[in-house]
Amino acid sequence: MVNFSGIILRKFKNIAGSRYEEIMKAYQEFFLTEEELQIPEVKSILLVLDRFSGEVPEEVFEVLSAYPGARIEVVYVIDEGLCSIIGETLGEEEAEAFRKSEESLGRELLRVTERSLSKFDLSFSMEITFADKVEFVENEAKNRDILVVSRHFGSESTKTHRISPTVFRIVQGVKEPVIIY
Repeated sequence: MVNFSGIILRKFKNIAGSRYEEIMKAYQEFFLTEEELQIPEVKSILLVLDRFSGEVPEEVFEVLSAYPGARIEVVYVIDEGLCSIIGETLGEEEAEAFRKSEESLGRELLRVTERSLSKFDLSFSMEITFADKVEFVENEAKNRDILVVSRHFGSESTKTHRISPTVFRIVQGVKEPVIIY
């Protein structure tokens, strides 16, 4: 292992003189520790999709292929809150029609995603679930090494905001690394 403080000491000791300790304290947050230099082992990846996500670009699968042996769980999330609002306001028939429409859209998007994952020979599983999108992603991300999400997940992005408010909230709420495409 490389001793970075030793390198810094040799490089800057004569230049900074007595201010070396002050410089080290002031800039210590910018230096990587030896633990941070270690590449973490990635065993599980969560890829979440919804009606706003659209098709996952091939570049995302190229990045994910850099983690050999990792299992990718692809989940199409249907907003259960929206389903209940439709049921309460427009009736259960409309809510059921919406559910079927969403499930059909989800199956099609999962089929396209499955073809791409198979092309890159990645290990994966797929499912469709009804849940609150933010709560689901935050809870499921705790058990994964990486979260992958579209910038449009949860709602359309606008000209003023390149990332949907849902994704912004998710990124603030999870501790795991997030890949936003």
